[in-house]
Amino acid sequence: MSVDDVAVADLEPRVFQACNMVYDPCSLGVGRRLGIVDMGLVRGVRVERISDGRLRAAVDLITTGPFCMYTPFFEQSVRQEIGKLVPEVDEVEVEWGDSTDWSEAMMTDEGKAILRIGRLTPATVTR
Repeated sequence: MSVDDVAVADLEPRVFQACNMVYDPCSLGVGRRLGIVDMGLVRGVRVERISDGRLRAAVDLITTGPFCMYTPFFEQSVRQEIGKLVPEVDEVEVEWGDSTDWSEAMMTDEGKAILRIGRLTPATVTR
């Protein structure tokens, strides 16, 4: 593995972090701030050097349902956050996957905990 390959691989965790700075609008609507990585909407990230030497990040996204109206928001926000937080990346490609199979099981443990806090009801809170 060349030094260049290692540098490219080191960018992938940063791209994930940038994606998680994009908050799911539905979670914000219920008073919870959940990033799209924690929501389980980012299915994968690849950073590669393309033929002209530039770096491209490919982000595989899904939504929580097939009729989600936030796909343009997600795509624009992912591009913006990666551009801001990972300036080494020259190009961002967003690839949309099948959104019919999303479930809460795809969320990170942190995302589940944040969501669970939002679902506490008076009957579940002890005094």
